[in-house]
Amino acid sequence: MGLPATKRKALTNEPARPDERPFSDLTQGRTERSIFVRSLGTFLRIMYSILPTVLVIGATSSAHGAIYDYIKFTRPSGFFAVDPDSVIRSMDPTADRRTWRVGKTWGFPPFFMKSKVPGLFERLDILYPLAFKEDSKFNRKIKIIPLFESRWSKIPPFDYYTRFLTMYKGRSDMGQDYSGFFPFYGYSYRRFGVDRNMFFLFPLYYESEDDGAKTYRFLWPLITYANNQHRSTLKVWPLFGTDHIRNDYNNRFLLWPLFQITDKYMGQEQWTSLKALPFPLYVCSQTNYDYNLDLLWPLFAYYKHYATGHQRYSLRPLFTYGYGGGVEEFSFLFYSSKKDRRSGTSSSSTDDYISLAADEIVTERKFFFMSAIQKRYRKGLLVYAKYRFWPFAEYTWDAAKGSHWKVPEIIPVKNDWWDLNLGRFLRLVDLRDTPITRELSLFFGLSRQNQIKTLPQIAAPPTSGDDNWTELIQGSFRKN
Repeated sequence: MGLPATKRKALTNEPARPDERPFSDLTQGRTERSIFVRSLGTFLRIMYSILPTVLVIGATSSAHGAIYDYIKFTRPSGFFAVDPDSVIRSMDPTADRRTWRVGKTWGFPPFFMKSKVPGLFERLDILYPLAFKEDSKFNRKIKIIPLFESRWSKIPPFDYYTRFLTMYKGRSDMGQDYSGFFPFYGYSYRRFGVDRNMFFLFPLYYESEDDGAKTYRFLWPLITYANNQHRSTLKVWPLFGTDHIRNDYNNRFLLWPLFQITDKYMGQEQWTSLKALPFPLYVCSQTNYDYNLDLLWPLFAYYKHYATGHQRYSLRPLFTYGYGGGVEEFSFLFYSSKKDRRSGTSSSSTDDYISLAADEIVTERKFFFMSAIQKRYRKGLLVYAKYRFWPFAEYTWDAAKGSHWKVPEIIPVKNDWWDLNLGRFLRLVDLRDTPITRELSLFFGLSRQNQIKTLPQIAAPPTSGDDNWTELIQGSFRKN
C-alpha cells in the first residue's frame, strides 16, 4: 500500500470495528490543494446553506434542508443542480438516488425568487425565509412565518396539516383527523415522534402515547409519570426521578444534574453507562470498549482502552501523559508528541502522520490546535471519522455507534455525561443517529424529538478526502 511521505498523528482513544467503506483515498497524495482563503470562502457558502436549514428544520422536524440549500445564483436568473440524495427524493420519493435534475431560478433575492424544476417542482419565495409557496407532483406547501402554514399530500394517504397562529387541523398518514387550539386544548396523531398526543391548558397537562403505552406530564416538563410494559417512570424534575424504557434506557437522578446514573442499550454492543456522583466532582462513563473517569471535571481525567491497554492521565489544559498498547503520548501546554512503537513512527504538535499497526491505520491532522480531522481504518475500511471545526460545528461518525452532529460546538473538552445532559442546551442543532434511535434537539433544547427505528441502521459514512481545510469545514457540516 502506497503511503504519503508526510507523517500523520496517531489516534488511540477509539476502538476499531469493520465497515464497508474502501480505503482508497489514503493512497492519494495529500498535498494541500486549497489555500486558507479559498477554504474560508467554502465555509461561508456552507454557512449560507446551513442557516436556512436550521430555520426550516424546526418546522419540518427533519434534518434535511430546503431547496434553497442547493440553489446557487450570481444574477437575477440562472440554473442550479439539485442533489439527488436529499432534495430530489423529497420532490419525488420514487426517484433513483443517482438522479440529478437541473432547475432554473429567477428573481431578486431575498425579496422575490422563483425556482422551478420542469415537470417536477415549483417554488416561490417572498422575503426569504418568511414566506414561500411550494408545489410538486406529490405535495403542496404554503408558509407565512409566524402566521400561517399548510401542507397536504396529493397522493394517498392524502395526509395534511394546516395552522393559523396557534389553531391547527390535520390528518395523519393513517387517516386519523385531529385539531387543536394551543395552549387550551388539542390532540394530534403521528406527530412529534409519537403515535398520539393530547394537551389541556398546556403546560398543565400533556399526554402522549406510543405503541399503546401512555406517558403523562403535569406542569410540563416538571412531573412525568408512566407505568406500562414499555415504560416505567416517575420524575419530579429536577428534584428526583427514575425512568426505564424497554431495555434501551434506564435513568435515575437526584437534584438533576448533580447526581445521576444513566445506562443505555443494556446487554448490547452499543451499551453505555454514565455516572455523576455528584457532578462535577466525580463523573464516570463506560462502554464495552473504554473507560473514562473525571474528577473535578474538566480538570483531572483518566482514560483506558480495553482492547489495546492504552491508558492516559490528564490535567487539563496543562498536561497529558499516556502509555500502553505500543503508544506513548505527552503534551504540555501547546506542545504535544506521540510515539508509536508498533510502526516505529513519532510526531510532535507540528506534524500530522499515519500510524500503522497490523491491519489498522489511524490518521489525525490538527488545525490551530482546537480543530482536527481524525480517522480510523481497519482492513482498508473506514470505521471512524471525526471533523471538529471549533467552535462552529462537529460531526462524528462511528461504524458501530452511529453519528453525532453538533452546531455549534463550543466546549473543547469531550465528556459523555456533560454532552448527554447539558451539551445539547448550548447548540442550535444536536442530531444523534444511533443504530436504534434518532434523537434530535433544536434551538438550545427547546424542540426535541426521539424516535425508535423500525430496523437498526446508521447514516452512511463520510467520504474521505485530502485532510485539508475544505474537507474539515465540509465534514463538520456533514457536506462530504
